[in-house]
Amino acid sequence: MLDIKKVAQLHQNLENEKEEVRSRLEDALIRLTGLDASYVPTAHLIKLCRHENEKLHEDGLRLEKIDAAICAVHTGLFGLCADCEEEIAEADLEIDAAEPRCVSCREHSLYVHDR
Repeated sequence: MLDIKKVAQLHQNLENEKEEVRSRLEDALIRLTGLDASYVPTAHLIKLCRHENEKLHEDGLRLEKIDAAICAVHTGLFGLCADCEEEIAEADLEIDAAEPRCVSCREHSLYVHDR
């Protein structure tokens, strides 16, 4: 089980990354459309980026994943697998704090769904 300090640290890392990714997306949309996207809610910003180009699409997906992880922190579900609800290894969260699945479910997903 993750201790409170570790969760706080990973939460801060997620918040920092969210700000970086969101800033990149806002800048790209300004360049593409001329419109200021700084007041666009995150969910709408993600949708706007899905169809522009591959890099914006990737950033949109990453922002969505980060946002879900931050929500999990606030609801007390951070570090639990989205599929089986078992704990995600701390080492996996150190690599990617936005990881929603344990290694077992990630491997199952790759085998069953990503063929």
